[in-house]
Amino acid sequence: MARNQVLSRTATSSPKTPPAPIRGVFETQKGWMLQDAVAVLRRLILSGELPPGERLREVAISERLGMSRTPIREAFRTLAAEGLVDLLPNRSVMVSEVNSADAPDVFAVLGALESLAAQFACARMSDEQVAVLVELQTTLERQFEMAERVGYTETNQLIHELIVEGSNNAALTMAWRMILPRAQRVRTLNNLDRRRWAEAVNEHRQITDALVARDAARLGSLMQLHFDNGVDSMVRRKTGRSGKAGPAAVGVID
Repeated sequence: MARNQVLSRTATSSPKTPPAPIRGVFETQKGWMLQDAVAVLRRLILSGELPPGERLREVAISERLGMSRTPIREAFRTLAAEGLVDLLPNRSVMVSEVNSADAPDVFAVLGALESLAAQFACARMSDEQVAVLVELQTTLERQFEMAERVGYTETNQLIHELIVEGSNNAALTMAWRMILPRAQRVRTLNNLDRRRWAEAVNEHRQITDALVARDAARLGSLMQLHFDNGVDSMVRRKTGRSGKAGPAAVGVID
């Protein structure tokens, strides 16, 4: 077969859509690196390993995470939008201070979002997800009885996240994830009150029961009440019984 005929046949039989360009692969890898940088830095900030007021130097963070400076720089912008870092005029970056005075407003918004998410979840959560929720509630109660505060905090977060994800509402979930880091930072300041802690566990039980029953109206009200009670507890502990400004410690926001 002549060489020109081979080339002609190859061109005809080749797929019409060309393979993904190298640039497309690079952009995908770049996106992964950005997500990794954001996740790691967020965890370090929320855990307190990067404390409020600490300067974040682009070069040092880049070396620490083993990636180029570009995803680090973009991660700083994402974290700034979440309120976890401040972008200063001299192009430096600092871990933002925790303002407990803003906590009631933050949790009021978070509570409204989760109340709405819970109502969607009643109709959209699968039976398998509901079964997982029931198991998590059992674990939560056991951790409360044994005063395992770290484990309780993690289980509590899983419960709230499961309900929000069970709403299958992308816009709502995105808004929730944007405000969640601010709420998590406030939780690190919590001075746990055993009485409020017990109330929160009972509220979780009622929330789980309402979701198992697929009672959207009741579940939405219970979720909102759960957050309202937490905010009330926080305000009382901050002002003290006299109503005057007290210690910076806040109550249980569950």
